[in-house]
Amino acid sequence: MFRDSAAAFAEAGVALRGVSTQRPDEQRAFAEAEDLPFPLLSDVDLTLCAALRLPTFRAGQDLRLKRAIVIADAGRTIHHVLHPVTDLPAAVEEALRLGAGVARERQAGAGARIRR
Repeated sequence: MFRDSAAAFAEAGVALRGVSTQRPDEQRAFAEAEDLPFPLLSDVDLTLCAALRLPTFRAGQDLRLKRAIVIADAGRTIHHVLHPVTDLPAAVEEALRLGAGVARERQAGAGARIRR
């Protein structure tokens, strides 16, 4: 779903990133197989997961992230979190709307600083 909407996110000034607890080599294989136009970030050591207290589940012996959408700005301030994600198409639309709003706020703030 995010793959199919990547152009709309880019047009809105929103950078997409995926995060999982998979190893980087597993992520590369997945990204290639799925033709993802955005990077996947590995949290194999669970650093981000612990810092943000992201929701997880066990799959066999592995700890995996539950689907959540985090909308943060370039300064790493989190503005919105969508969880649980039960309707992925609706969540992608909501993420685009919220992310575009954050991008607009960032642009407006940058414009205000330049005008001073």
